[in-house]
Amino acid sequence: MAITTVICDFDGVMSGYDVPRRLDILAAMSGLTRDEVYGRVWLSGFEDDADSGLYPDPGEYLAGFGERLGMQLTRAQWIDTRRSAMQHWPDMHQLVGRLAATMRMAMLSNNGPLACDAFEELAPETLKLFEPNLFFSYQFGTKKPDPAIFRTVAQRLGAEPGECLFVDDKPHNARGAREAGMTGIHFTGQAGFEAALAKAGIVGGDA
Repeated sequence: MAITTVICDFDGVMSGYDVPRRLDILAAMSGLTRDEVYGRVWLSGFEDDADSGLYPDPGEYLAGFGERLGMQLTRAQWIDTRRSAMQHWPDMHQLVGRLAATMRMAMLSNNGPLACDAFEELAPETLKLFEPNLFFSYQFGTKKPDPAIFRTVAQRLGAEPGECLFVDDKPHNARGAREAGMTGIHFTGQAGFEAALAKAGIVGGDA
């Protein structure tokens, strides 16, 4: 089955995401150590729960995030700490722009409601590339690498899983896409991704 649709992860594919830097910023704001921030927000399962849809409301999610840090975190502060840890990758955006000439493009990210709600502020260039086909895991009540999320995204795009190529910087997520019937690519850099596109017979990556 010919590939008609390319679905990209966000963090680690379209943009760098320096989690230790974000932890340091949050630690300085809250008076906690980096390890305490990581333990209370990430290791506690809170972020996984948010990514999986347990906190569908951005305000509820933000309140829970701040509560775990022992402070009242504002929306602007959350956005600033997230954005400060991100690095826009223009070359990948140019590649996606070229692919869009022949492929249906979409984005699927393991993220919660506030990342979705604030995405125009976090990554306006990425929003313009992929809209309206931007999907965030919390919207599905599960997250990558669950094969179900890939099948549902394909259905929403009007495509069969076999028509879709999915790329992610985490190998287990690429594996989940393959289990759903997609072509799953583990992203290790743009050059490798372009080689994988060429191997799949997709034009546009070598322009």
